[in-house]
Amino acid sequence: MQKTLSFLVVILFSLSSSAISFERIDSLINSKQYLSAWNALTELESGVQGVDAHIKKIDLSLKYFTKTYSHQLFSFTNLKKGQNLISLRVLAEKKMAQMYPYKIADIIDSLQKAHPTDYRLKKVQGDFYYDISILYGKDWIINKQEVTRRMYEGYTTAENHGIEDHISLYALGYFWNLNENSKKATNYFSRSLQLDSNYAPTHYNLAYIYSEKDSLEAALYHAWKAYKLYTYLNYKNDAGQMAGSILGKLGRHGEAITLLLDCDKLIPNTYYTYYYLLNSFLAKKRIVESQVTAQNMFNLDWKSHTINTDIIKLFIQNDQLFPLIQFYNDRLEEEKFDKEYRGYVYLHLAQAYQMKSKTEDALINVALAQENFNICYDPGHPVFQVIEKMKR
Repeated sequence: MQKTLSFLVVILFSLSSSAISFERIDSLINSKQYLSAWNALTELESGVQGVDAHIKKIDLSLKYFTKTYSHQLFSFTNLKKGQNLISLRVLAEKKMAQMYPYKIADIIDSLQKAHPTDYRLKKVQGDFYYDISILYGKDWIINKQEVTRRMYEGYTTAENHGIEDHISLYALGYFWNLNENSKKATNYFSRSLQLDSNYAPTHYNLAYIYSEKDSLEAALYHAWKAYKLYTYLNYKNDAGQMAGSILGKLGRHGEAITLLLDCDKLIPNTYYTYYYLLNSFLAKKRIVESQVTAQNMFNLDWKSHTINTDIIKLFIQNDQLFPLIQFYNDRLEEEKFDKEYRGYVYLHLAQAYQMKSKTEDALINVALAQENFNICYDPGHPVFQVIEKMKR
């Protein structure tokens, strides 16, 4: 009887000690003492709550590393007041750092064999391979298809046993969206938002799905939410561009212009910002702003057939041939000596006239383009094939 009581006391003390340790680890993580949290978890992982320790250690590794090599080796730092983990990661790329081996894929496999009914480990599997797919794409140890399969299998098995969060549901929605099943994707994205209504990537992907279905009001709601919620400028800009394009489709061009001008401040000289701005300026018949925006697009790559075709189509769709011709003539006035440049401008003018079935004007400009190209290009240059097609 005495031995039994002693044994129970040892167990209770052990559990209490572990609980206190995990509480301390959470406190360390909350205070950004990531290296200390890592060391504390390392001490716990071989104990009675080793599975819990590994689950928390994997989460720590995925979220709070300072440096990593292919998610096989990790470095951690105790942050000082005012330090930022993202900035430390940038600095760590150029410096030597203490690296700790931690092969998460092997550890997950080993833990699942030892604890086949602990479906939290399936969720961890999904988290790990989702992270790999985001960070490494095709460049990891195994191919992208296998990474995606393991992510899907982990998250789906965990979901079937009631273990899910907004990230796992988002990832499954993204999986089904990639596999062109928008119904399943929408279901998962909606469930993800029920768990976290402020997760910007879910809003962004729902906006994309609804815009593809021409459910523009729903698409605008989610695009706008994504724009407001994103903090990373590239993603914020993408969401703003999408919202601007949807506002244009809804005929709300004034709002589109305001939003897209804000996007241009976020990341200047972005092609799609200019494209949607040009569309809305033309719809509002703001011709001066349209020509300035067209010049911004043109300056990105004045040779580009794609860019100039977009410029020409937008002007012609809005019945603005004369301002378009004026725009290209202004480019000719700006540069009188560069034969290559002038050749391409004449070629764009010919395309504009051709789209309006003004054959005689188109052929005049084709001839002028050829005259300039003859000076700067050899006869075998591909541009002459384009010219011959336009002549026919």
